[in-house]
Amino acid sequence: MEKEIFKSLFQIVNFFNNPTHDINLLRKAGVKEDQNLLPIIVRVGMAKIINIGDLAKQIGKTHSSTSRQVDKFEKQGLLTTTYNSKDKRIREISLTDKGSELFELISEVRFDLFDQVLKELSFTEANKINESLSLLADILKKIDLDIKN
Repeated sequence: MEKEIFKSLFQIVNFFNNPTHDINLLRKAGVKEDQNLLPIIVRVGMAKIINIGDLAKQIGKTHSSTSRQVDKFEKQGLLTTTYNSKDKRIREISLTDKGSELFELISEVRFDLFDQVLKELSFTEANKINESLSLLADILKKIDLDIKN
């Protein structure tokens, strides 16, 4: 059973990490295509505030590469960075108003795409998926905590 769960999870992760999907989503949103934009805007938007190191880990890039991308999006008025009050070496990132608008636009387009597919499911089926994904997310949080300890 574990192999089947892992295989399904792997397919889900690959779907969300596929840059082709990101580019198509940006096109549908009418946003300039930049393969680095969506992963950064979405992760910062979901986290509200995240530091460069954690963002780099999440997107699978180096600290310096991520820092350069953040600088680029900051110059475009999408992100703002501040230094952590306890450790001035840590840069924390958040969305500007313009970045929040972009995050909302991307979210709307993504939800519209998912809604088209989910409409084909019954309420019971959709609820079952929601409950299963919530359970899986809780399990993954526990695994993450175990790895950190």
